Amino acid sequence: MPEQLRIGVIGASWYSDLRHLPALKSHPRAQTVAICDIDRDRAEEMAGKYDILLVSSDYREVIDKGNLDALLVVTPDDTHHAITMDALDAGLHVLCEKPLAHNAQQAREMYDKAETMGVKHMTFFTFRWPPLYRYLKELIDEGYVGRCFDCHICLFTGGGRSGQYSWRFDRKHGNGVLSEYGAHMIDLARWLVGDVAKVNAHLHMFLDRPGADGGVLDPTNDSAMLTIEFVNGTQGVMQLSALAYIGTHDGEQRITLHGESGTLEARHTFTSAEIRGARDGEEELRLLPIPDRVLVGVDEANPYHVISQFWGDYLFIDCILEDRPILPNFFDGLKAQEVIDAAKESYQRGCWVLLSS
Repeated sequence: MPEQLRIGVIGASWYSDLRHLPALKSHPRAQTVAICDIDRDRAEEMAGKYDILLVSSDYREVIDKGNLDALLVVTPDDTHHAITMDALDAGLHVLCEKPLAHNAQQAREMYDKAETMGVKHMTFFTFRWPPLYRYLKELIDEGYVGRCFDCHICLFTGGGRSGQYSWRFDRKHGNGVLSEYGAHMIDLARWLVGDVAKVNAHLHMFLDRPGADGGVLDPTNDSAMLTIEFVNGTQGVMQLSALAYIGTHDGEQRITLHGESGTLEARHTFTSAEIRGARDGEEELRLLPIPDRVLVGVDEANPYHVISQFWGDYLFIDCILEDRPILPNFFDGLKAQEVIDAAKESYQRGCWVLLSS
């Protein structure tokens, strides 16, 4: 293994600047040597900020000339497949933003190719890493709720309230909140409860939005509701919205799990997090403080910062250098994409859709 990984980043968006580029720069054994964006000026700006030498508006140049070990794909959904497949052909380890692809067929090809090439691969499902979710997973695995009967998950933000164009709401490039938020919540549901057996979905676009450059939009959805049955028999409901007015929180996520032995409720915003629970014989839900061992190094006023500090890109880099398995990987991305595709089919056909085993 090299002493230091040479990494390229495709996509110089605000999110790369917020999450990926700072993490890469702070890791002692990673060097970001190339960056690409179709907006060359934006790529130049990020290159100057993070001391990156190779700048391009063509991702193929980064792959061909960067002398890379690994590539980060931080671009719109419909571009993930082509960039990742070319990177895999070059033998690179790949971290790809969620959702893994634009559809399940593409995701399957990406996963199969990565496995064939024998490289490390990660789907960037950030909700696995903040302390609230890691402790919630521990409680479930320890049997706090026992056999799970019902799972309710919601994620509300106000990111779509302006009604402006966004590629996320453009069917050519994204799958709306079903993909933007749903990919996260579907992965979280699989991680906490288990695989999904069938889906019944309703998707809606409440706001009339312009298309790119003022053209006509082929809309997807800014609100989604899914009814889910898990393979283990658990029933689930998932609600997603980009239109919620929730003040200064930016976003709010809630999970409720009812089971044979008890109930767990988790609430998470970008500035606060808490878990409450009750087991048989207890009269009301009580606060379950997150243990200090889970909070090591975490700024409780900004729990999401842990993604940039210790998890996410750090986990990707360390697993490559130490030759350890990575979770979540492209298989997890594929399983989430299968549920997204099934939800779209369900809405189009107006019926339940079964997922293949």
